[in-house]
Amino acid sequence: MNHHSMITLISHYGYAGIFVLLFIGIVGLPLPIEIILLGAGYIAVKANLHIGGIIGFAWLGASAGMTLNYLLGQSIGLKRISKVTKWIHISESRLEKWAEQFKKYGAIVLLIGYYVAGLRHAAPFIAGATKMRYIKFMCISYVGALAWILVIVLLGQKLDKAWRHFHIHFHHPLWLIVAAGIAAIGLMGVKRMAAQRRLSR
Repeated sequence: MNHHSMITLISHYGYAGIFVLLFIGIVGLPLPIEIILLGAGYIAVKANLHIGGIIGFAWLGASAGMTLNYLLGQSIGLKRISKVTKWIHISESRLEKWAEQFKKYGAIVLLIGYYVAGLRHAAPFIAGATKMRYIKFMCISYVGALAWILVIVLLGQKLDKAWRHFHIHFHHPLWLIVAAGIAAIGLMGVKRMAAQRRLSR
């Protein structure tokens, strides 16, 4: 599913679409869910949704996905999990290596996992398989999910504003003249250096 399909789904189903996409994106399907969060402002306008609602339902979907993966990890263990995670290119040996790190740095792995491809899906599995207490898992993963969502949504809004600012000013004639001048000076400098190298030979 590409980002166009995801936006179409959100346009049809609203907040429920946001919830489902974040849920299945966390559970393991390789969806580019960061695209939804980065474009939350655009999606809010296009789908007639509120940005706060997008953040809220994204958090609920991510938290539900994390909880399901934790419960699966707790019930079936790493060996069986590897038969599923191999489809997203996470081998049993990698899971075991992450599990060793998790025993030492579980909280950090859960928090960082949101920002690392593959680890976002595997971290709650490992938390369940290594018997991390559910209350501890819940506190860390739910707070981490909210922080991750807010960071990406705010980053998306900042990038959007920066792009619009650049786009407006780039089309201003003065900036075009300055840009052309800089390019011309740079080209002259390159030609001069090439000429000096030829003379030195």
